[in-house]
Amino acid sequence: MASYEESPPDEGYSEDPLTVGQSASMPPHLARMTMQERTEYAMSILAVLPTSEVAEIVRRLRPRLYINFFQYLPPEVCLKVLGFLDPVSLINTARASREWMLLALDRKLWEQLYILEGFRVIRSEIVQFEEGLNAERSRPSGRNDDEHASKRRATPQRILPALHADDDSEMMDVDMAGFKQGSIFGGRLTKEPASTKVDVDIHMTSPGPSSARQFPARHSSTFQSRASLRLSSGSTLSSQASPLSSISSLVVTDRSDNKKKLNWQYLYSQRRRLEANWEAERYTNFQLPHPNHPEEAHEECIYTIQHSGKFLVSGSRDKTLRIWDLNTQRLVRPPLRAHVGSVLCLQFDADPEEDLIVSGSSDATVVLWKFSTGQIIQRLRKAHRESVLNVRFDKRVLVTCSKDKTIKVFNRKPLMAGDLGYPDLSPSVTATASLNNWGYNPSPSSGLPVKQPYTMIGCLEGHGAAVNAVQIFGNEVVSASGDRTVKVWNWPEQTCIRTLIGHTKGIACVQYDGRRIVSGSSDNEVKVFDKESGLEVASLRAHSSLVRTVQAGFGDLPYSAEEDREDAKAIDHEYFRAVDSGTVSRTVFLQRGRPRNAGSRKPEDITAYGAKLPPGGGGGKFGRIVSGSYDETIIIWRRDKEGVWRAQHTLRQEEAAHAASRAVQETRRSNDTTTSQPLQLASLPHHGGNVSLEVDTPTAPFAPGSEAFYKRLVDITLPQGPSALRQIIQAHPQILDYDYVSEMIAEMPSPTQPAMQAVVSAAANQDPRVAQASPPSSSGLGVASSSHAATSQSSAAAAPNPVTTQPSIQSLPPVAPQSTVTTAATVPSQAAAHHHHHNAPHHHQPTNMARVFKLQFDARRIICCSQTSVIVGWDFANGDEQIIEASRFFAPIE
Repeated sequence: MASYEESPPDEGYSEDPLTVGQSASMPPHLARMTMQERTEYAMSILAVLPTSEVAEIVRRLRPRLYINFFQYLPPEVCLKVLGFLDPVSLINTARASREWMLLALDRKLWEQLYILEGFRVIRSEIVQFEEGLNAERSRPSGRNDDEHASKRRATPQRILPALHADDDSEMMDVDMAGFKQGSIFGGRLTKEPASTKVDVDIHMTSPGPSSARQFPARHSSTFQSRASLRLSSGSTLSSQASPLSSISSLVVTDRSDNKKKLNWQYLYSQRRRLEANWEAERYTNFQLPHPNHPEEAHEECIYTIQHSGKFLVSGSRDKTLRIWDLNTQRLVRPPLRAHVGSVLCLQFDADPEEDLIVSGSSDATVVLWKFSTGQIIQRLRKAHRESVLNVRFDKRVLVTCSKDKTIKVFNRKPLMAGDLGYPDLSPSVTATASLNNWGYNPSPSSGLPVKQPYTMIGCLEGHGAAVNAVQIFGNEVVSASGDRTVKVWNWPEQTCIRTLIGHTKGIACVQYDGRRIVSGSSDNEVKVFDKESGLEVASLRAHSSLVRTVQAGFGDLPYSAEEDREDAKAIDHEYFRAVDSGTVSRTVFLQRGRPRNAGSRKPEDITAYGAKLPPGGGGGKFGRIVSGSYDETIIIWRRDKEGVWRAQHTLRQEEAAHAASRAVQETRRSNDTTTSQPLQLASLPHHGGNVSLEVDTPTAPFAPGSEAFYKRLVDITLPQGPSALRQIIQAHPQILDYDYVSEMIAEMPSPTQPAMQAVVSAAANQDPRVAQASPPSSSGLGVASSSHAATSQSSAAAAPNPVTTQPSIQSLPPVAPQSTVTTAATVPSQAAAHHHHHNAPHHHQPTNMARVFKLQFDARRIICCSQTSVIVGWDFANGDEQIIEASRFFAPIE
């Protein structure tokens, strides 16, 4: 039998489809050679050919070696294939050629990538933006409207004649005015591509002339920035169409209908750059009110805030609500006044369909306001018997909770018998309500009254102490109480369906997303619970005092609920295998009081099994938790590579306020003359916190020891509050020799005058030349900054914990001002007198002057309020105009 090599070739099979159809016959002696022998024979022939002939051979072989499958597959299939690439690979694909770029930059393709990263968008903003772009343009003529949209999109074959013949030529500028982009991408992926799960560290730098980037917003090092063509966040583009040549990179043209649409690739790029700023702690600080308008500030500490879009609403101990514009940092309208007690909680919705603010107060009432006008809609005078500590509403109900240990549910729309949440009928009516009258007689329930809006339809009772916080999700309400428990309620049925136990002290705040419950407590911990099983899946500890406020966004990916469930099962199985093998002792297996687990998946760290969530709570790689505490810090928690929650960044409200003031002050100095500086500095906002003053530098024009020198110090110091005045008197007691300080105090706002006068009086009652507590130099003033944390901690340790017992946690919002710290204005004077009588260091700041009461973050900012009268924020756009422009579409991590 002839050998396999000697047998004739099988003409019905070919390893390469491109070899089919070749007419040249092979000499018999070559047919008998093996493949390796043929290769060596061909190489020996090539070795003796001239270079020009070898080049011609290479040119003829190129179509066989480099296959452009985009030319052979339908665009729908190409986009489906590209949908499984990660962003970096997709960018490299776009760099291959212009033809590939047109598909690799497909709008829907990048929208899919955006969602698969766990990011979300504000859909209403996108709709408004795209409608505004096309508001004044008519549909182009000369097109067959009956042609299917996917057929009209420019496929590669239709594009090729308009492009250069060289597929590998340099990519065209994506920002060019005539670039059009559309999508023929199919349905959503049924599962996240494995490639997108890899945490690729990509630094997203801003586009600039000839700047090469690892993951650029535009995909060539030769792309030019179109900064001059971009629109600011306040642009009128959304309401007025503009020529394509003068609009932002946020805009592309969809070839399916020749309409302008949002550029999802650019949006994705800017979102990644924003997340890089969060990771690297790059931000700018701002404050409300603007430092140029301190008269708009609250008169006392601020208990609650909420911001949405460009608006922020705050509630204060001064009994007012104030509506702010975040863009201008100014009040939108005069303060809203109706409560006779402190405003402890609020929620608002600026949507014209809602147009509502709901506020709760220590006067035990709930007030409903019209957001657009500030008018009172309704006042619920008998909502509770004691302070209203939290209010939340959705489209159907308003839920309130109180120091009186109850949770009340009010309907927001007229409620008829049979509607969800309608109060239970009496037994006599219930017996006949199910009878069918066949349409002849009035329904048995027709005589039942219609519940008018904001009628109490339920009262949830079961907590043993004040209910400090509530959250609504669907038909469920989650509540946190000073009795150390979290409860999950079914509000239509008015039943408690689960009670979560884990905290060792009263719970101050809670958040619920349908799967996880995140809570903060007086035990200084943030905990994450699995709602379905009630088990604790993470415990975060870094604060040194009560965790007063918390917000979490886990960055869930599409279909991550199923993946988290399977992940939790796998971790449980691994844990039990470790127990059975002896890796984890059975003693530890039975121990329930082990150290807390912040998300570790190691068997030895597991503290609970049977949960429907993996340790840490699951979610995407961009998830974060932000918590604020009485220890005056805000902590940003992020997962490390092992999935364990770590305190990534620690922010201080007081430092942010000073940074915001300094930024404005430096702008003034650069724009104004030296002679106008004292007046401008006097307009700085009042700070009750510690101040690190630079005395010598700003007073350089004045001779030290002169009257002008001390007046200059007073001008700088008074706007910064009682603490700063106390410090400067310690360093320069000669200030008391002049009436200037009293005259300037008399010109300050009336709420601030008593505290300032008390500081001066306390200093004047002693020897005005004594400065033993701190050396009379500017360097001595800096001691307060360095010793402030230690002072606060020691004082907190000495003072009784406000949430150790049930009565003390019941009224969390007023705890600080009523029991521990009266007001930001009065405490400094009292503390000063106390320190003076005991010869204590006078320059120390009164403790707990910046306790964080409430915070909220979105995709771009963290904003918080505290025991001061100033609201401060951290803007992670960091002044980047491109990020600011795109951030209007970014929804927060959820």
